Amino acid sequence: MRRLLIKKNPVFFLFLLITTSSLTILIFSLLRLPESPPIIFTGKLRADLSDELGFFGNMMVEMLPEDLVFTAFVPSENAFNRDLGMTKPNNTRESKPLEDEENTYAVVSRILGFAVVPYRVDEVDIGKDETASYESLSGFTLKIWRKSRNSGGLVVNGVETEKMGLKRGKIMVHIMDGVIMDSDFAQSVASSDTTPQDEEEPEP
Repeated sequence: MRRLLIKKNPVFFLFLLITTSSLTILIFSLLRLPESPPIIFTGKLRADLSDELGFFGNMMVEMLPEDLVFTAFVPSENAFNRDLGMTKPNNTRESKPLEDEENTYAVVSRILGFAVVPYRVDEVDIGKDETASYESLSGFTLKIWRKSRNSGGLVVNGVETEKMGLKRGKIMVHIMDGVIMDSDFAQSVASSDTTPQDEEEPEP
Protein backbone atom coordinates (compact mmCIF):
# COMPACT_ATOMS: atom_id res chain seq x y z
CA MET A 1 0.00 0.00 0.00
CA ARG A 2 2.79 2.48 0.91
CA ARG A 3 4.64 1.84 -2.34
CA LEU A 4 1.47 2.48 -4.27
CA LEU A 5 0.85 5.68 -2.25
CA ILE A 6 4.39 6.99 -2.96
CA LYS A 7 4.13 6.14 -6.64
CA LYS A 8 0.75 7.85 -6.92
CA ASN A 9 1.90 10.91 -4.91
CA PRO A 10 5.34 12.10 -6.20
CA VAL A 11 5.06 15.35 -4.18
CA PHE A 12 4.88 13.37 -0.96
CA PHE A 13 7.89 11.30 -2.07
CA LEU A 14 9.92 14.45 -2.84
CA PHE A 15 8.99 16.02 0.50
CA LEU A 16 10.02 12.84 2.35
CA LEU A 17 13.35 12.73 0.50
CA ILE A 18 14.20 16.39 1.23
CA THR A 19 13.25 16.08 4.91
CA THR A 20 15.36 12.93 5.38
CA SER A 21 18.37 14.48 3.62
CA SER A 22 18.13 17.71 5.66
CA LEU A 23 17.96 15.81 8.94
CA THR A 24 20.94 13.66 7.97
CA ILE A 25 23.07 16.69 7.03
CA LEU A 26 22.09 18.50 10.24
CA ILE A 27 23.02 15.53 12.46
CA PHE A 28 26.40 15.05 10.77
CA SER A 29 27.13 18.78 10.99
CA LEU A 30 26.46 18.82 14.73
CA LEU A 31 28.55 15.72 15.32
CA ARG A 32 31.51 16.99 13.31
CA LEU A 33 31.33 20.64 14.37
CA PRO A 34 34.86 21.69 15.41
CA GLU A 35 35.35 23.21 18.83
CA SER A 36 35.91 26.94 18.82
CA PRO A 37 39.43 27.81 19.94
CA PRO A 38 39.56 29.61 23.29
CA ILE A 39 39.94 33.37 23.07
CA ILE A 40 43.14 34.30 24.85
CA PHE A 41 43.78 37.90 25.87
CA THR A 42 47.00 37.17 27.74
CA GLY A 43 49.23 39.12 25.37
CA LYS A 44 47.10 42.25 25.46
CA LEU A 45 46.56 42.07 29.20
CA ARG A 46 50.27 41.53 29.80
CA ALA A 47 51.14 44.51 27.62
CA ASP A 48 48.57 46.74 29.31
CA LEU A 49 49.73 45.66 32.76
CA SER A 50 53.35 46.29 31.83
CA ASP A 51 52.43 49.83 30.82
CA GLU A 52 50.66 50.39 34.14
CA LEU A 53 53.49 48.98 36.24
CA GLY A 54 56.32 50.78 34.51
CA PHE A 55 59.82 49.45 33.93
CA PHE A 56 60.85 48.62 37.50
CA GLY A 57 57.40 47.47 38.61
CA ASN A 58 57.24 45.08 35.70
CA MET A 59 60.71 43.79 36.55
CA MET A 60 59.56 43.21 40.13
CA VAL A 61 56.37 41.30 39.22
CA GLU A 62 58.15 39.15 36.64
CA MET A 63 60.34 37.77 39.42
CA LEU A 64 57.24 36.03 40.83
CA PRO A 65 55.72 32.80 39.45
CA GLU A 66 52.31 33.57 37.94
CA ASP A 67 50.79 30.23 39.00
CA LEU A 68 51.12 30.96 42.74
CA VAL A 69 49.09 33.37 44.85
CA PHE A 70 50.85 36.61 45.81
CA THR A 71 49.91 40.19 46.49
CA ALA A 72 52.53 42.69 45.38
CA PHE A 73 52.51 46.28 46.63
CA VAL A 74 54.53 47.68 43.75
CA PRO A 75 55.95 51.23 43.87
CA SER A 76 54.84 53.43 41.00
CA GLU A 77 57.42 54.52 38.45
CA ASN A 78 57.40 57.95 40.07
CA ALA A 79 57.97 56.41 43.52
CA PHE A 80 60.96 54.42 42.28
CA ASN A 81 62.41 57.64 40.91
CA ARG A 82 61.51 59.91 43.83
CA ASP A 83 62.29 57.62 46.77
CA LEU A 84 65.11 55.48 45.34
CA GLY A 85 66.57 57.72 42.65
CA MET A 86 66.01 55.01 40.02
CA THR A 87 65.30 56.03 36.43
CA LYS A 88 64.38 53.86 33.47
CA PRO A 89 67.54 52.97 31.50
CA ASN A 90 68.01 53.92 27.87
CA ASN A 91 67.87 51.24 25.20
CA THR A 92 71.59 51.53 24.41
CA ARG A 93 73.91 49.18 26.26
CA GLU A 94 76.59 51.87 26.43
CA SER A 95 74.43 54.04 28.65
CA LYS A 96 73.87 51.28 31.23
CA PRO A 97 76.96 49.42 32.47
CA LEU A 98 76.49 45.79 33.56
CA GLU A 99 77.36 46.70 37.15
CA ASP A 100 74.49 49.20 37.24
CA GLU A 101 72.10 46.59 35.83
CA GLU A 102 73.10 44.15 38.57
CA ASN A 103 72.65 46.85 41.22
CA THR A 104 69.20 47.68 39.84
CA TYR A 105 68.17 44.01 39.94
CA ALA A 106 69.46 43.71 43.52
CA VAL A 107 67.50 46.77 44.68
CA VAL A 108 64.28 45.62 43.00
CA SER A 109 64.74 42.17 44.56
CA ARG A 110 65.06 43.74 48.02
CA ILE A 111 61.91 45.79 47.49
CA LEU A 112 60.10 42.63 46.37
CA GLY A 113 61.05 40.93 49.62
CA PHE A 114 59.55 43.80 51.64
CA ALA A 115 56.45 44.45 49.54
CA VAL A 116 55.10 41.03 48.52
CA VAL A 117 53.02 38.69 50.67
CA PRO A 118 52.11 35.07 49.79
CA TYR A 119 48.41 35.78 50.21
CA ARG A 120 45.61 37.50 48.33
CA VAL A 121 44.97 40.89 49.91
CA ASP A 122 42.26 43.16 48.55
CA GLU A 123 40.28 46.06 49.99
CA VAL A 124 37.33 43.79 50.83
CA ASP A 125 39.64 41.66 53.00
CA ILE A 126 40.30 44.56 55.40
CA GLY A 127 37.58 45.67 57.81
CA LYS A 128 36.56 49.32 57.98
CA ASP A 129 38.29 50.05 61.29
CA GLU A 130 40.68 47.13 61.16
CA THR A 131 44.46 47.07 60.90
CA ALA A 132 45.60 43.76 59.47
CA SER A 133 49.12 42.37 59.77
CA TYR A 134 50.80 40.32 57.07
CA GLU A 135 54.32 38.94 56.89
CA SER A 136 56.15 39.66 53.64
CA LEU A 137 58.44 37.23 51.82
CA SER A 138 61.45 38.59 53.73
CA GLY A 139 59.66 38.40 57.10
CA PHE A 140 58.97 42.14 57.20
CA THR A 141 55.64 42.98 58.87
CA LEU A 142 53.11 44.91 56.82
CA LYS A 143 50.39 46.85 58.64
CA ILE A 144 47.44 47.39 56.32
CA TRP A 145 44.33 49.47 56.81
CA ARG A 146 41.72 51.19 54.66
CA LYS A 147 42.02 54.80 53.59
CA SER A 148 39.86 57.10 55.70
CA ARG A 149 38.66 59.02 52.64
CA ASN A 150 35.74 57.88 50.51
CA SER A 151 37.94 57.37 47.46
CA GLY A 152 38.75 53.83 48.59
CA GLY A 153 42.07 52.07 48.64
CA LEU A 154 44.52 50.82 51.24
CA VAL A 155 47.41 52.15 53.29
CA VAL A 156 50.39 49.82 53.79
CA ASN A 157 52.90 50.90 56.45
CA GLY A 158 51.88 54.50 55.80
CA VAL A 159 52.10 54.23 51.99
CA GLU A 160 48.84 54.75 50.09
CA THR A 161 47.68 52.84 47.05
CA GLU A 162 47.41 54.65 43.71
CA LYS A 163 45.71 51.88 41.77
CA MET A 164 44.38 48.52 42.95
CA GLY A 165 43.34 45.14 41.64
CA LEU A 166 45.68 44.63 38.70
CA LYS A 167 46.29 40.95 37.96
CA ARG A 168 48.90 38.82 36.26
CA GLY A 169 48.09 35.14 36.54
CA LYS A 170 47.30 34.53 40.22
CA ILE A 171 49.29 37.60 41.31
CA MET A 172 47.32 40.56 42.66
CA VAL A 173 49.12 43.87 42.11
CA HIS A 174 48.49 47.18 43.88
CA ILE A 175 50.45 50.21 42.71
CA MET A 176 51.75 52.31 45.60
CA ASP A 177 52.59 55.99 45.97
CA GLY A 178 55.82 55.15 47.73
CA VAL A 179 58.26 52.35 48.48
CA ILE A 180 57.65 49.82 51.25
CA MET A 181 60.95 48.99 52.97
CA ASP A 182 62.40 48.53 56.44
CA SER A 183 64.28 51.25 58.29
CA ASP A 184 67.74 49.75 57.63
CA PHE A 185 67.22 49.70 53.88
CA ALA A 186 65.69 53.18 53.94
CA GLN A 187 68.76 54.43 55.83
CA SER A 188 71.12 52.81 53.33
CA VAL A 189 69.23 54.46 50.47
CA ALA A 190 69.43 57.83 52.20
CA SER A 191 73.16 57.47 52.86
CA SER A 192 73.82 56.48 49.25
CA ASP A 193 72.30 59.78 48.15
CA THR A 194 75.06 61.65 49.97
CA THR A 195 77.86 62.26 47.49
CA PRO A 196 81.53 62.74 48.44
CA GLN A 197 81.50 66.15 46.74
CA ASP A 198 79.23 67.45 49.50
CA GLU A 199 81.96 66.88 52.06
CA GLU A 200 84.89 69.29 52.35
CA GLU A 201 88.25 67.77 51.65
CA PRO A 202 90.65 68.00 54.66
CA GLU A 203 93.57 70.34 54.24
CA PRO A 204 96.96 68.63 53.92
